Amino acid sequence: MYKKISTKKLQPGMYIVDTGIPWLDNPYLYSADTEVTEALVKTILNDGFLEVYIDPDRSQLQIDYDALEIIENPPAEPAAEPDAQAEESAPATTGYPMPDIPILAEMDAARNTYVCALEQAQTFMDGIRRNDNVDLRKAKPLVDDMLKSLGRNQDALMSLCKLRSRDDYTYSHCVNVSVLGAAFARHMGFPPEIQHAAGMAGIFHDLGKAQVPLDILNAPRALTEQEFAFLRKHPRMGYEQVKKTPGFSQDILMGVYDHHERFNGHGYPRGVSGEAVSVTGRILAIADVYDALSSNRSYKEAIVPHRVLGIMYQMRGEDFFPGYMEHFIRMLGIYPAGSVVEMQDGTVGVITGSNSATPTRPRVLIVRDAEGYPCRPVEIDTNLPEVPAIQRCLTPAETDVDATLLLGVY
Repeated sequence: MYKKISTKKLQPGMYIVDTGIPWLDNPYLYSADTEVTEALVKTILNDGFLEVYIDPDRSQLQIDYDALEIIENPPAEPAAEPDAQAEESAPATTGYPMPDIPILAEMDAARNTYVCALEQAQTFMDGIRRNDNVDLRKAKPLVDDMLKSLGRNQDALMSLCKLRSRDDYTYSHCVNVSVLGAAFARHMGFPPEIQHAAGMAGIFHDLGKAQVPLDILNAPRALTEQEFAFLRKHPRMGYEQVKKTPGFSQDILMGVYDHHERFNGHGYPRGVSGEAVSVTGRILAIADVYDALSSNRSYKEAIVPHRVLGIMYQMRGEDFFPGYMEHFIRMLGIYPAGSVVEMQDGTVGVITGSNSATPTRPRVLIVRDAEGYPCRPVEIDTNLPEVPAIQRCLTPAETDVDATLLLGVY
């Protein structure tokens, strides 16, 4: 019989038969049915997995397995479904229909929208830092343009959130959270006013950090207790700043205020929980964490997106509102647009489009043949049965494929 154990108890020589992770559509992020090595243990722990199924009969270790939890069989098709509370609290998701135009056709407009938003975010942050009079209402047409671009092809604008890595994190993070927040609200089926509010609140969510000293914001070290206590005030300071602008809805204000609040009440600055967290706050909490973990920072390298999703999936129902994380994965896809991937046949490509119905099977632009040589770019749909599936996501160090060039980001 198979046994389920904590990944913290995993040892080289054991034999894995199942990941034990009830992920959407069973997208295993490491190879099951394999003997455990020291490198695999490190990978599994780093990826955020909590438990795993092993087969004692094929294990090379002589240990007391009777102390471990026994199960009759591993789940054949583990699948996560939003629970009853999630169904009641979140609107029915519509997902994205097929894009109106191809990603490359939308990229110019998406790039212009992103760059304008980036410049405006810098104007807002720097202006507040200098105590200038800043008109925050100028963000409204930018968010309007974001939503229009997302409607034409959501992958174009969302790919820019990951590929424009050379931009200053302080400003690009505001824009990325705005794009992700607006897209997520749209995916969740919220009305247009909530979609727009999520985009607006995303632009302003870190405005309070303009009042935090730069040596604290950019410290390549752990903050002191006093420094962290001051930093935790930034949602309230941002809320007070945005509240000064007439005409902004309560949904915008509370999105700024609540983006660090958590479903279990362990967030800040208010420490509220459950339904007391605003809808826009719930949306931005996920967008904020995802972009922070998948971005290069002064103190850490970016984590590849599918690993970030693995970490965040473990936070569902605790940090994040029930059902929201599952829907976020369906929106973004396991491999977001712009990711470089290796296929099972050895070819290499760039993700050009997500598939909310089957997150593990996006559209891919093949640019390297099985021998690693450049080939004529061909777009394939991995949702088709005759097309090879994705084997793994490649890091920048593993490939010379420039996704920014292929997708026309710059």
